[in-house]
Amino acid sequence: MKWITIILLLLIDTLVVPSVVRLPKLFLTVKPASKVPRLWLEQFSLTDSWTLLLADPQSQKLFLVLQGFLLLLIFMIVLQGGKKNSIVGVGGPPAAGNGHYGSSRFQTMKELGKTTTHWPFGTMEQKVKGTMVPIKGGIVLGASLAKKFAWTITEDLHTLIIGITRSGKTRRTVLPTIWQLAYAGESMILTDPKSELFDLTSDYLKKMGYKIVYLDFRKPGRGNRWNPMAQVVSAIEKEDMAEAIQQAWSIANMFVYSKPGAEKGEPIWRNGAESVIAALILAVTMEAPNPKQKHMTSVYKMLAELGEPVKTPDGEEYVPINEYFKSLPRDHPARDALATARLAPEKMRGSFFSDVSALLRLFSDPSIAYLTGQQDHDLHQSGVEKTATYLIIPDEDKTRHSLAALYADQSYRALVELANQNKGRLPVRVNYLLDEFGNMPAIKDFDAKLTVSGGRGIRWHLIVQAFQQLKSIYPTTSDTIRGNCHTLIYLLTQDTETAKDISLKCGKYTIQTQNTSTTVRSHDTSSGTSTGLTGRDLLTIDEILRWPEDFSLVLRARQFPAKVPLPDLSYWPANQEFIPTGGEEPRLIERVPIHVPAVAAPKAAR
Repeated sequence: MKWITIILLLLIDTLVVPSVVRLPKLFLTVKPASKVPRLWLEQFSLTDSWTLLLADPQSQKLFLVLQGFLLLLIFMIVLQGGKKNSIVGVGGPPAAGNGHYGSSRFQTMKELGKTTTHWPFGTMEQKVKGTMVPIKGGIVLGASLAKKFAWTITEDLHTLIIGITRSGKTRRTVLPTIWQLAYAGESMILTDPKSELFDLTSDYLKKMGYKIVYLDFRKPGRGNRWNPMAQVVSAIEKEDMAEAIQQAWSIANMFVYSKPGAEKGEPIWRNGAESVIAALILAVTMEAPNPKQKHMTSVYKMLAELGEPVKTPDGEEYVPINEYFKSLPRDHPARDALATARLAPEKMRGSFFSDVSALLRLFSDPSIAYLTGQQDHDLHQSGVEKTATYLIIPDEDKTRHSLAALYADQSYRALVELANQNKGRLPVRVNYLLDEFGNMPAIKDFDAKLTVSGGRGIRWHLIVQAFQQLKSIYPTTSDTIRGNCHTLIYLLTQDTETAKDISLKCGKYTIQTQNTSTTVRSHDTSSGTSTGLTGRDLLTIDEILRWPEDFSLVLRARQFPAKVPLPDLSYWPANQEFIPTGGEEPRLIERVPIHVPAVAAPKAAR
């Protein structure tokens, strides 16, 4: 734009100014002065102006003076740059120079339109090369209410969203995204800490033809039921022992790493606890006589009842669970899984049992035992037909967050299996939209999952309050996870390190500086002003910490940062379509049947 301005100035200087500089002489020589404008217009000529100028020495002097001002004006335009890098209350002065100290800037609205997908509100189809095709779903970056469309990202890319409590992440990003995905007919797996998403959107999604699955870890008496061991049971029924063992170890890993600070300390303690859990899962799955007994509560009760030392009438002491595993055939998978714990000293093994009992104690809760005692839906379903799965997790009780993380892990495994049967991609794309991801336990090999899942039709949208949350859960792989999230949506944080990191990602740009100096002498005083260039952060740390709530800051690979209007849900048409539901009445929570095998005392202790 600045070069167009300079070209226009040069054209005016060449074609118009030679005639304009003759006006002063006309006013001096023509009387009355009222005749001057008319005479000047009669003599005005774009072609003859230079001839008249060269014939008039006085006009030539004035023309040369004006050239000095023109050169100064052009210099200031070049120095100024012409890019405005601020919004109200946020950002610095306009850019200057030619990027000497940095060339970062915000995207223009035109550029934003080219790098995102416009979704006109309420549409299910769009015209592509003259043909109407179904729209693609995507994370909502913001919206133009005046033009009635949203900016979305529809590619197979993952998203990291930074937003603290009360930053508007639910009403400005999550709910509009659910609305958009519904029109696209894509499946969703959602963590829902306050049950707000389920209450607002479940009835609406039913009307849109969605299958609804919801696991209420706050009030387990309502909603669907899910058995974490169902995949192990299914694999054994199919005589796929390798898959059963892998699933058992995956469950064990999830519970061991759900403990805060699990990565610290000697690996033997983690390995031993995993060994015990995997062995118990395989033992219950393979040896329980009743299919209704094959669940995690049986695993917990088996350890609780058989892990306690018992004394015989002769005063001999033994641990029933040790004897139970000894009684299994030598090639039994459960016995093999226990090897790490079985080979440890007896006191250490007892510590393993105590640790595992603490990790699994949530299954002593009758309501959790009921919810996880049976499987009533297929984990492959989300990839076959449009399905919305709500994981309602209590924000006041983090012990149940491990169940949500385990469900996400198991559903992902099921979807990968389905994709492998369908030429590597799901029939229906699935979006994991995980609020409070920073409070969930680590999902096993999550960095690897992010790397390959996009091509399979699985997208992850992760919401955390600060980068540090991610690092505390994934201390060795958090950078990889962040790197695989091609889109960063920033709403608000109170963490200075996160703000510093985002400031660095935004980059620097060049601004003009002005220095004024004054010299006082005995007889006079002189002053002067000089201008220069320097670099400035596009957004400083404090500006990021007070980012306005009506905008999202979007950072994407290979693109300039974008500030996108982000209105509250109350201004969206979706607000009229989302009708709160009262939910269903809780069912009677029945006690689940449990498998605890009878174990005889060893012969030496009888």
